[in-house]
Amino acid sequence: MTRNRDRKGTLLKRGKKRKLYLVQWSQGSERLSHKLGWCDEMTRSQAERAKRQFMEKINSHRDVAGDSITLARFYQEHFWDGANYKDELLNKRPSTRRDFRWTMDQIWIPQFGHRKMDTIKTADIQKILIPTIGEGEGQIARRTALKFRAYLSSVLSSALRLDAGVTHNAARGVKLPASQTEKPQRYITPEQAIAVEEQLTNPCHRMAWKLMLWAGNRCGEIRGLRWRSVHWEQNTILVTESVWEGNSTQPKTKKGYRKVILTPTQIAELKKYKDENHASAGLDEWLFPGRGNRPMDMHWFMSEHIKPVAEKLGIEGIHWHALRHLNNSLMLNEGVDVATRMDRLGHVSDRVNLIYSHSEDQAQVAASQAIERRLDAARADLQEKRKAGSKAPLSPLSVTLTVTPNQELPVTPSKHGRRGGTRTPDPRIRNPLLYPPELHAHTLTTLLPKC
Repeated sequence: MTRNRDRKGTLLKRGKKRKLYLVQWSQGSERLSHKLGWCDEMTRSQAERAKRQFMEKINSHRDVAGDSITLARFYQEHFWDGANYKDELLNKRPSTRRDFRWTMDQIWIPQFGHRKMDTIKTADIQKILIPTIGEGEGQIARRTALKFRAYLSSVLSSALRLDAGVTHNAARGVKLPASQTEKPQRYITPEQAIAVEEQLTNPCHRMAWKLMLWAGNRCGEIRGLRWRSVHWEQNTILVTESVWEGNSTQPKTKKGYRKVILTPTQIAELKKYKDENHASAGLDEWLFPGRGNRPMDMHWFMSEHIKPVAEKLGIEGIHWHALRHLNNSLMLNEGVDVATRMDRLGHVSDRVNLIYSHSEDQAQVAASQAIERRLDAARADLQEKRKAGSKAPLSPLSVTLTVTPNQELPVTPSKHGRRGGTRTPDPRIRNPLLYPPELHAHTLTTLLPKC
């Protein structure tokens, strides 16, 4: 605990050729100092006043935030001690824990682990992140840099909440370069998906591939399917569990708990797969079992079976998430509304669903054809009017003004202190396109109150 006489600080005069005033104070086992000003520019009393003001800031920082500790020590005490997860990581998903640990161990602890957290500034973090962003070798994407910043921000936010010597989160003020040009998203076509399916001979592998196409589930959700998740009479599969690297967890989002309704033909094919391969399977057994009473390793399945087949067929960049993109795009191109697509895929917002939506070229062609038809019709209509010799002015674009009963405009109070109010705009006054000037003048005389 710092003593009171240390909190007051000590005013010192230092320098040989030109003297300056310093204030020194103790913080833990260190003796820190701060320059107050030059002796020839301020008096002794002014230096004492500057010392008191500066020490008030130091003391208020200690009273509010407590004694600061190093980033490495705080991380070891509350996040990860090298062997066990601590309280701040226990509520994270297993995939987040792994990424969090890697980022802190490889990026932030080597850079700032020896420094006290109250000395880490926004500029320091920004200097580390900005040079690493790019498309060259050894550089990272902007999205990855945002993830690195988020993990450090999470640690500093925890330090704020736990009174560990931090008064603000320096990571929140970090500004990164503008978004880079995104690389075109690779996704497979329905024909390529069917071609891969026809090359799979193992019944378990073939059914797993088909179910990914039918339901569009996440990879971990397919692994987490048990036979009690299948409701045969309702043609429904309930998604309630996700398995990732041996850890059984909840689905990724709050809408991850969902039902996916299949067609009678698809359910019949799934029933045939069960009767022929897992007739005696219990309700708690996996749909796609692997070794050691665990679900099938989807990474092994992709690398050992799917990718060799895809290379023979000339399909590049295939991965499990490509099937999820394909599932959503098929629904989009068939006219399925966005709410239904979100319910089936477990998306929280339509913005996320838009990432998985890829319109086919036929949709683009249809859009171009619609524009062409409308322009050709307008061109033909204009030519007919010219042939008829019509000199009538072209009609303006139709404008629809919607005024709700509760939509009111504020009125500024008058200069003489009378209270202002609100008024509802009249469409006949506000929209001159709908009414000619002569009617507009008549409207003003009839609608406005007489002075």
